[in-house]
Amino acid sequence: MKHAALRCAVAALLLSGVCSTYAEDSYWYTGLGIGYSRVQFFPADFSSGGTFSESKKNFDAGFKGFLGYQINRNWAAEVSYATVGKFYYKYTLANVTQQDDYKVTGWGFSALPTVHLTDNFSFYGRLGAFFSQTRITIYNAGFVVGNNLVGDIGNGTSLLSGFGVQYFFGGENGFRIEYENFGEVNSACVPSAPNCSFRANAKMLSANAIFKF
Repeated sequence: MKHAALRCAVAALLLSGVCSTYAEDSYWYTGLGIGYSRVQFFPADFSSGGTFSESKKNFDAGFKGFLGYQINRNWAAEVSYATVGKFYYKYTLANVTQQDDYKVTGWGFSALPTVHLTDNFSFYGRLGAFFSQTRITIYNAGFVVGNNLVGDIGNGTSLLSGFGVQYFFGGENGFRIEYENFGEVNSACVPSAPNCSFRANAKMLSANAIFKF
């Protein structure tokens, strides 16, 4: 009887230890980040084939916010919103310019497998989906000065992937450095587009602050 009571006490102690460990490894967090974004325009969709002189801006500052839950020590789930950036592709003919402004925003939903290198420092991957909205504004469309076209491209879905490292100070708030590939952010039809498509691949390298709660 005495041994049975002892066994129960030991089992209760062990179980309470497991529960407290799980509680330490699981938590909610939020964060904000700023980064360097880049898009790769599809030449088939943007290039004039030498008909016009062409230039482009395919990099910009990007911003993101995110909310996540660390399910256990090795897995987290996260939802994020990113303003990837504003870019342009420009055509020039006889001193007249048509400029296509290209702005990308979107929501990301992803799973983050996490490998802890120390108690506070970890490496993680990202795999999920990115629901993007690409807005294009065409200035001097068709090289008619003052003729502007604003087109809301609509929504697209692409594979979201990435990886990064993160560090927590004293197990509390921390920061992360991350590379994200948003995939192909647009494939849609816009009036007056040469081939009715404006596709690009978008990526971002960011630094982020993380706050547990």
